Amino acid sequence: MRHLTWRITLCVSCQVGCSMWCSFCATWKLWLKRNLKFYEILEQIYYATCLLEKTGNKLRNVVYMWMWEPFLNYENVKKSILFITEQKKLNLANRRITVSTCWIISWIEKFTKDFPQTSLAISLHAPNDIIRRNIMPVAKIYPLKNLIKSLDLYVKETNKRIFYEYIMINWVNDDIKLAHELWKLLKGKLAHVNFIPYNSGEWIKFKKLTTTPRFIIEKFQKILLSYWVISTIRVTMWDDINAACWQLANKK
Repeated sequence: MRHLTWRITLCVSCQVGCSMWCSFCATWKLWLKRNLKFYEILEQIYYATCLLEKTGNKLRNVVYMWMWEPFLNYENVKKSILFITEQKKLNLANRRITVSTCWIISWIEKFTKDFPQTSLAISLHAPNDIIRRNIMPVAKIYPLKNLIKSLDLYVKETNKRIFYEYIMINWVNDDIKLAHELWKLLKGKLAHVNFIPYNSGEWIKFKKLTTTPRFIIEKFQKILLSYWVISTIRVTMWDDINAACWQLANKK
């Protein structure tokens, strides 16, 4: 992903398919075929690096958030991170790497100990358990109060800001009152909220889901800003080929 600031970010997969069953995502339709080996994760990174070198560019950031739950393939993810951050290999700084998770709490605690300099992103998508359980079945196992407790520990140990991903789905999680609820959840915490416009796809579980209008997303952002919570609105890329967030799946 080439950003306007010339920052180049690569999203990598660590599984084939996914077992999280999020209603807004197409990837789970593949089911979980298998975990990728650490060298298969590395191949994605090296391939992108070689392509960029041909144009005189360099890879700046790596994000584990394509095909999907990194913490369900933790050991291979761990090996790949150790490899690409090694000085004699790719020598990427740990702070340039982000691991995104649906929040498998026990592995967040392990991640905190293993990678205190690596960034953590949480697929939040709603400020309360009721909405989260409707769109993310994993929330039935891991309630918000337990998640926040483990994230507080992460911040205490690392002093790093956590990225909270919030997909904006029309009439599902975009009621303006939820912006105030989101602030209460993140009040006083080191947090950065990424508002992500919903990207519909051919294999989405509920095809009637639509993207929240831009002006409502901006209202959400302004409310959080009034409470001094940092946030950004994600720029959509590659939706024209069904390769944007939550669209990645085989058509056949």
